[in-house]
Amino acid sequence: MMRRPAALATWLPALALAHGFALAQSIHDAGVVEARVRTELDPGVGAASRPLRLTYTQPGAEGCLWSAQGTFSGCPGRAGLPNLPGGQPVWHGTLQAREACGGSTTRIGDSWIGCIAYDTSPYFALNDPGSTYWAIHANDDPSYEQCNEGPPGLSHPIASAGVAQATPFKFDVVPIAGARGKRLRMTLSLTDKDFFCSKTGSYLYSIPFLSVGAQAGRGNPGPVGHVSTRGSPRGTIVFDGRLSSYQPIGCRSGTGSICSPSYVGVHAGLYALARLGGVPHMLFLDLYGEGVQDYSAEAPAASGWNWPVEDSFFYPGARVLFFTAGARLSSDCGITLPRYTTDLATRRYRIDFGALLACAQRRGLLAEPLAAGEIALDGVHWYIEGTATRGELGHEISQVETALMIDGFD
Repeated sequence: MMRRPAALATWLPALALAHGFALAQSIHDAGVVEARVRTELDPGVGAASRPLRLTYTQPGAEGCLWSAQGTFSGCPGRAGLPNLPGGQPVWHGTLQAREACGGSTTRIGDSWIGCIAYDTSPYFALNDPGSTYWAIHANDDPSYEQCNEGPPGLSHPIASAGVAQATPFKFDVVPIAGARGKRLRMTLSLTDKDFFCSKTGSYLYSIPFLSVGAQAGRGNPGPVGHVSTRGSPRGTIVFDGRLSSYQPIGCRSGTGSICSPSYVGVHAGLYALARLGGVPHMLFLDLYGEGVQDYSAEAPAASGWNWPVEDSFFYPGARVLFFTAGARLSSDCGITLPRYTTDLATRRYRIDFGALLACAQRRGLLAEPLAAGEIALDGVHWYIEGTATRGELGHEISQVETALMIDGFD
């Protein structure tokens, strides 16, 4: 793609209006110039003074988006219903492991105090974000769990990579020498997480997940682009990405009760959000994986995921579509994309999420055929996730933009 001089940002919108072209919504901070960043939940949300809003008004049997039976997430936080036919509570799944999230069993509506009010709400911000910012989601499953300091989506504090703090979540904005743009660098430090829960007196197995991205209505003025199964010139996401640090993953001494060397892993990539036929969808694209989270040999897949937190941009959950870059994506979808490697080299990416949707439709992963025309891409986010008690992975992105700003211009 021809690079666009910075001055074009000022006269292209005026030219579009003068000639009647449609101005496409895009990433508000293309090139990561402002680099304003904050956690997705507003300050105080999830603490006792401002409890979470868990809402169960969706079409699933329990009021979640998907019925608890047959989904890995269950219907988290849901109280007052009989167990499922197999004997499991409706709330039981990867997001919640204990009744009332291990806290107070006092009922509040369809949930418990233990699932809506946590010890803290560890809000994090950089560069004075106002109404426009990059949104961070910092979650540690089971995240509906009082062993975490904060609520789902804000499970632990976030610190700079250079700060010694017992948290798995690190985030920094890194200048680029000689350039206006900056790099967004997130680090998942499994070594720095305290897996011991003082409230239970035992170690708690968990899967920390950290992401940063642009999201409509949550820091981005509108959709980040528009995609189509015929090709997405107004919705192809372009960026430079790399693994920025790596320390081998494994099991820390003393954590054998929750960590087995044969069941550790870490992966990184990006995901996008869009509504198809009125149903939220989340398209994951894995760019790196190892151990049990190396999915490079797996075919594209789909599953249901519930997230009844009305305060979150993930509400009420999504149909999750999962793809892995590399040989499998090339053979299954005809899309060739390189994978990250631990050489820490930077690679340039052009991701057409419309092409991924077309592949999902061909493989029967969508509940109904895609509508003709363009589909708003509501958000795009980069992530890291790991299951281990030792090790580190850094993920850095820069030069982020939507490929085309205006119809007919490159």
